[in-house]
Amino acid sequence: MTERDAFAWPTLVSSHARVGDTSSARNIATWNTMIDGYARLSNVESAELLFNHTPTEDIISWTTMIDCYSQNKKSGEAIAVFNDMRMNGELVLEFSN
Repeated sequence: MTERDAFAWPTLVSSHARVGDTSSARNIATWNTMIDGYARLSNVESAELLFNHTPTEDIISWTTMIDCYSQNKKSGEAIAVFNDMRMNGELVLEFSN
């Protein structure tokens, strides 16, 4: 599939789940897509719920949640997630002279 759309992607995930291929159905890209979808709908609570239950976060998970909070005028939460991301080793800031 060259492009994910609102019909094809959920169908693909559902198909994997139906045949018992839960590792493909529950991969991090799927979680990130769902978090992003809720964020785009300004459904912060659902995005938070998914993020908090994600089996493992990656840089995309973290930045999607930061973006979700930023777009919904929750700057304190965005900063908190950014700091959590740094504490979890996802972001290493290096400064050179």
